[in-house]
Amino acid sequence: MKKLAIVIIAAALLITGFAMADRGINQVPETQGIVTSTTIDAVGNFASTSEIQWRITSQIDGLPGVPPLVDGAIYESVYTEDTASNGIGLILYDKELDVETSGQLTGQWNIEAVKELAFVGIDGARVTSSDVIFVDGAATPGQTVDFVICPFAADVTEIFPTFCNRAEAGSTIDMTVANVRTTSTDRFVTTSSDHTVELNHDILVTELIDDLPSMGTASAYMEVLIQEGSRASPDTLMERIEFTEETTITGDITTFEKLMHYESGMVR
Repeated sequence: MKKLAIVIIAAALLITGFAMADRGINQVPETQGIVTSTTIDAVGNFASTSEIQWRITSQIDGLPGVPPLVDGAIYESVYTEDTASNGIGLILYDKELDVETSGQLTGQWNIEAVKELAFVGIDGARVTSSDVIFVDGAATPGQTVDFVICPFAADVTEIFPTFCNRAEAGSTIDMTVANVRTTSTDRFVTTSSDHTVELNHDILVTELIDDLPSMGTASAYMEVLIQEGSRASPDTLMERIEFTEETTITGDITTFEKLMHYESGMVR
């Protein structure tokens, strides 16, 4: 079979500069780790779902006191995956999910999910699968020396300004023949503000075997909203950025790849 569709798209939003103040948040004293691993090799019908909702604040009266956010920071993160077939098919499914609530360094993650799915529907059966990862952070102004290890950071700006930033990315497939890999990661609980807040979601759809493409629909999207103060006026909205992108392909898919990256922080 001829190669009918090749789509390779990369989207990256890098939040930079000292007008940007996303500083992450410190861990609470007690930390947790959640790890799951799933493998399916079967002919049949299947379903798999994962969901985590996470809120953490540094405000002295805790989560019940927010809103309003009076003094401190709050972060929220969500990850969901929902995969199911609507009939009998050949199923190869591997899923690794790792949640770590302790402060993470650059290159480490609070939420990490990797999914690999191969499916061939019998008598028209289809498989659907969706992934979403989201992070949202807001904070009132704070002294730079309280958050950053680098001794020179306060020479650039003495105050982290107010911010309210959110990023979301995800993907969906609906296919009779599928060979799909997705990766979702984020980091927002950090050891210090020397490490940025980060969110990533990647999807790769390829041929199942040579000359047998994936068949159906795949889509992926990213949405970002940035609202920032500045060192000159920490409590005043000085910058607003809205970003959206979505890509959809339907047909016989040889390659569809979309890489989405969000990173925000003062020290980059």
